[in-house]
Amino acid sequence: MSVTTRVADTSDLAFLAGADTHLTPERLADLVAVGRVLVGVVDGDVVGFLRWGLFWDLVPFMNLLWVLPERRGTGVGTALVDAWEGAQHAAGHDLVLTSTMSHERSQHLYRRLGYVDSGALLLPGEPAELILRKSLA
Repeated sequence: MSVTTRVADTSDLAFLAGADTHLTPERLADLVAVGRVLVGVVDGDVVGFLRWGLFWDLVPFMNLLWVLPERRGTGVGTALVDAWEGAQHAAGHDLVLTSTMSHERSQHLYRRLGYVDSGALLLPGEPAELILRKSLA
């Protein structure tokens, strides 16, 4: 199976709106318009995406990595993260961040990809949100 990645465009909005329950379709369209969403494609079909922003308006922060359940564990997430990190490095960034809830499996993927724990955010009634960082230098 070969995974390709690309910057999302308006043709991806229906997939993104169906998969990303955290943002309104209008907000997703805004992020697509400014190039802050990547999609993973297998056999011509979008099967996952990575949405990002800037922490402190400076440090690239991976807000959400999502892959269709039947495609998880097949390299789609890794391909998306690799593409995003490459783009951030090319843009002159030497550090990237992400976070994940302590009960989510994605923390193991991030650590395997070289991310290291950097702290946690504790919110009432929620699992700990683990903060992870990776040097691109």
